[in-house]
Amino acid sequence: MSEVGSGAGGAGGAAGVDGGDAARRSLRVALLDYGAGNVRSVRNALAAAAGSVAEVDVAVADVASAEDLAGADAVVFPGVGSFGSAMAALESRGLVGPLKAYLASGKPFFGICLGMQTLFEGSEESPGVAGLGVIPGMVRRFDVADAALSVPHIGWNAVRAVPKDDSPLAALAPGTRVYFVHSFCAVPDGGNAEWVAATTDYGAPFVSAVQRGRVVATQFHPEKSGAAGIGVLAEFLRMAARAAAGLP
Repeated sequence: MSEVGSGAGGAGGAAGVDGGDAARRSLRVALLDYGAGNVRSVRNALAAAAGSVAEVDVAVADVASAEDLAGADAVVFPGVGSFGSAMAALESRGLVGPLKAYLASGKPFFGICLGMQTLFEGSEESPGVAGLGVIPGMVRRFDVADAALSVPHIGWNAVRAVPKDDSPLAALAPGTRVYFVHSFCAVPDGGNAEWVAATTDYGAPFVSAVQRGRVVATQFHPEKSGAAGIGVLAEFLRMAARAAAGLP
């Protein structure tokens, strides 16, 4: 895993992850860039978020192999492109199995946009292509009856976070507006209810974030959502720091 950037926690006297003055730790964050687009904005957002996390020194590096996933303290998957091309790229790099194993390990994971959609069993965007299958159900194209609403859904919209323990989304005040760019979405239902961490309205409610344990993902782009998005990423890094320290 070749390091491409790092961020140091900012000053301000925050206690370490164990609540004391223990020596600062290094947090290894693997950025899953599978070649489908520019992830510079995500890398920059992680650096900005790391600047407010005084507990650890955050080192962000690209994933180059399955071993990089296994050795990471946290993984960030900023998916771009189509569902089928993303899964094909993961398969060609031998990362589908290792990524499933990582997700099953309980270690911190943050998916963004398509990085959230690939957690589902499949998508109408790419019929017959299996997703990672962590979350039950399919991702579907927006079915918008209101002529005033166009597809893709592009721009700022409000999220309603669902209360969960130790959730990075707790950083979002009710009604916070974040940035979306997508034509496909997951619809909240009984199959994915335990995963739903936030919903947003666009003609009808859709799933704008998921979380179970330390696996977190957002349909919106935190790296394009200003201070609110940086706050979510900072809370995720704090979660990852606690996990790396063996804390709940």
